[in-house]
Amino acid sequence: MRAVASITLVLTSLFAAAFAAPASGKARHDATERAIVAAVNDQRSANGVAALSRSKGLARAADYHSWEMLEANYFSHASRDGGGFDDRVRRFADHRALGETLARVGSCAGNADAVVDMWMDSAPHRAILLASSFDHIGVGKRSGDGGCVVTADFGS
Repeated sequence: MRAVASITLVLTSLFAAAFAAPASGKARHDATERAIVAAVNDQRSANGVAALSRSKGLARAADYHSWEMLEANYFSHASRDGGGFDDRVRRFADHRALGETLARVGSCAGNADAVVDMWMDSAPHRAILLASSFDHIGVGKRSGDGGCVVTADFGS
């Protein structure tokens, strides 16, 4: 009986891991994502706000959402299932306060400053980028037929 339970647990874990691969397979920021974090921190510094630290959990949440939006061909803070961004982010990272910004550009290559400039030109996005209550950031960008989608999740 214990052997059956152990095998079931292993198979369930493998099954869950297989379906979580798009989200959990990527824990580190790539060069473009690091450039976006640096550009956000440059803006924060220019506005007298402390720099953000990178968070693997927030990066996973952001990457998952960028993947999800491209996969389902939509663009929204809500998840594909209609759930709020905060519920999705909390599945990956435990933070008291959360914020999120999204961008869609034609190509991911060389667009870190352009993405951050777009956010800074929008009052609601600017407020999130410069919120002193946030101390962590995770960025996820994905490319596909819908261009390049970037999600930045913020937490404290």
